[in-house]
Amino acid sequence: MKGILVLLLLVLASSLPGIIVFLWFRARKSELALSWFLLSITAGIISLLIAAFIQRFFSSQQDGLGDLFFGVFIRIALVEELSRFVTLIPLFTASNHIRKTNISFGASLGLVSGLGFAILENAFHGMADISIALLRAFTAAPLHGACGIRAGAAVFVFNKSPGKALFHFVSAVLIHGAYNLIIISPAIPSALAILIALSALFAALPLLKSTNERENSFSPTHFQS
Repeated sequence: MKGILVLLLLVLASSLPGIIVFLWFRARKSELALSWFLLSITAGIISLLIAAFIQRFFSSQQDGLGDLFFGVFIRIALVEELSRFVTLIPLFTASNHIRKTNISFGASLGLVSGLGFAILENAFHGMADISIALLRAFTAAPLHGACGIRAGAAVFVFNKSPGKALFHFVSAVLIHGAYNLIIISPAIPSALAILIALSALFAALPLLKSTNERENSFSPTHFQS
């Protein structure tokens, strides 16, 4: 019984940023309905499972500076952002059949997907050390939210502007990698990682407000041979 209670507390603590974002969406009368919100959360959780599976095939040993950068920027950041990008594709495919989306809607899907990723990741880390669960909820969550916004925007503009899509995606990978590099570097204050995450989140927020691109630029046929 105690174990179940601890697990529920971990999930609740990890879900706080998602709850806050959902209330924020409702307050600003966002187009992101509850159904899309839950689907995005699920996509984020699935993206974590995919990333964790792929990361098992990479060595986690860090014998030098090259291995360190490879582990941080490729094994972690690139794999996780790529899995996030891929799991967002079905959401855009589904939305394309029932509504015309805009980049704001796409970025919103990405934001919530990032929070879904963070919920499971934070709960996992909290099981190892429950004292860090609440702290990670408000540090790692902004990072994944910021990267998720960029991934969602990248999927949305992929067909119409591949260069812009690449920019959004690569920026997400670099921000993610820089955050993790600071976290694992004892010589660098951890507060800097929090500053990067929050700065990246606020810098990405304008994508949630953009309404100048009304048609869905993503088409699933682009990925078919």
